[in-house]
Amino acid sequence: MSGRAQLALRRLAQVLPVLLLLLLTVFALRAILPGDPARSIAGPRATEAQVEEVRDRLGFDEPLPVAFASFLEDVTQGQLGVSNRTHQPVAELIVQRAPVTLSIAIGAVATTFLIGIPLGWYLALRRGRADADAASAVLIAVVNVPAFWLGLMLSILVGLRWGVLPVGGLEPGVTGWIRSMILPCLTVGLVAAPWVARSVATSIGGILASDFVTTARSLRFSGWSLFLHHLLRNALPPTVTLLALQAGSLLFGAVVVEQVFALPGLGSALLEAAASRDFAVVQGLTLVLGAAIILVNAAGDVAVAVLDPRTRWD
Repeated sequence: MSGRAQLALRRLAQVLPVLLLLLLTVFALRAILPGDPARSIAGPRATEAQVEEVRDRLGFDEPLPVAFASFLEDVTQGQLGVSNRTHQPVAELIVQRAPVTLSIAIGAVATTFLIGIPLGWYLALRRGRADADAASAVLIAVVNVPAFWLGLMLSILVGLRWGVLPVGGLEPGVTGWIRSMILPCLTVGLVAAPWVARSVATSIGGILASDFVTTARSLRFSGWSLFLHHLLRNALPPTVTLLALQAGSLLFGAVVVEQVFALPGLGSALLEAAASRDFAVVQGLTLVLGAAIILVNAAGDVAVAVLDPRTRWD
């Protein structure tokens, strides 16, 4: 087995206890949430007999170990319950809504890198100069801007005033989908880009003063060759680690942006379910979103090991 495969398996083994803790937390939601989940699922006009039937069918009256074992069995089979509001299976709802959230997340990460890496490179090369100090001040201001406010400003400027892009909902077709995703991805990406830029600037600033860069320059490496082969590869691992640690913030930003741009994603579904006390949907989406954050962090660790030139695979 290759060294990369062994690393991935070891990281997966470390993730399993965290996923089990997540399952326990999600299972405990029935005890944490106010009110009677069985009553919420059965509906406000349900009789006591109907509430008891729901409680018996979902195992709410079983001992906790038995109920948790049944919950684990359902999750492994992809059965996350049924919405008491729409009577739609939660797994089906997730399949329908996930593409929107995934599109925002992937587009936001791409935007973050496309803006953050060149900007970080610029700050590293111009360190101590007036223009770099001004850019750093702007980055600090952008970091403190709420995602919803930035989304509203982009909607007003780009969407309403210029009329270039849609400001709400999904346009039909592939082209319409891409157009509908540009502003949400740009909103989340702009909020995260300053973190990447400052990380890249710090990393490249240290790398430029290192001995191996001096040696590379003496061997007439310069420009893109020096950047791609020596600077970027050494600067990416801490940046990828930072993004992995920011996975929760990026996901929360996507949830907020879905509301701002009226997009039917997982975040908007979670907020709608919480407002209507749709217990099954809240439980299922909390599990899926939590697992996504854990797996992204694990994938980030593996990516850092692959990108880091100091990693030994023998």
